[in-house]
Amino acid sequence: MRFVFLGTSGAVPGPDRDTTSIVFEESGAPPLLVDCGGSPAQKLMRAGVDPVSLGRVIVTHIHPDHAYGLPSLIQTLFLTGRKAPLRIACREEHEAALRSLLGVFQLLERPGMFPLLWEPVPPQEGFRLDAAGALTVTTSPNAHGNMPNLAVRFQSPASGVAVVYSSDTEPCVAVETLARDADTLIHEATFSERRAQRFGAHSTAAQAGEVAARAGVRRLLLAHIDAGHHGELEALVEEARQHFSGEIEVARELVPYTL
Repeated sequence: MRFVFLGTSGAVPGPDRDTTSIVFEESGAPPLLVDCGGSPAQKLMRAGVDPVSLGRVIVTHIHPDHAYGLPSLIQTLFLTGRKAPLRIACREEHEAALRSLLGVFQLLERPGMFPLLWEPVPPQEGFRLDAAGALTVTTSPNAHGNMPNLAVRFQSPASGVAVVYSSDTEPCVAVETLARDADTLIHEATFSERRAQRFGAHSTAAQAGEVAARAGVRRLLLAHIDAGHHGELEALVEEARQHFSGEIEVARELVPYTL
């Protein structure tokens, strides 16, 4: 399994960090894109992934930084000649909104448009998406205020190695359960403890460390970093290290992680 962060920032990007999204690959299977901010096609190319080869897009929730790049991606795929269907998985509450977003740009009924196969995800812990590649994909709802959202587990059937992405969330048992004994937990660490009281529905680096420790993972990658913390990344790592003894780092953009 290989994954590459196309972005690692929170809702506001910085000069060196775009909003959070990740592409996953397993040998011999179409790549899978999780969340869709920024300029996804260009970022995929920079990561060495042909955008036309995508098999599935998972939109964890419809806050703009996780969904606003979807029309751009779909248009790029259309203009570069894609013919194969593209699966789009999202919380069942968000399918209509994403269809409307694509409709604004006339990307649903365009002549010659490749098929979009919608995969509505219910608010059910341990929900397994239909197989669309080599990775087993399982979702669980998380705790992101009043915004329906989902965390995702990617597991290689061949090796059993698993990576879990929390998406945007407060610490919650559902994410801990989904990440149980995974190799790597990608957990949002939007804020540090010193700023935690100003914002809700997100996690601090310390809380991400606590979740990783309870889940029993080997490695913690901190992502969705608020722009105000981009200059103090090591302090976030140290904060998480007070609660988790495994490997910790702030996720790096456009750098392949291989398991």
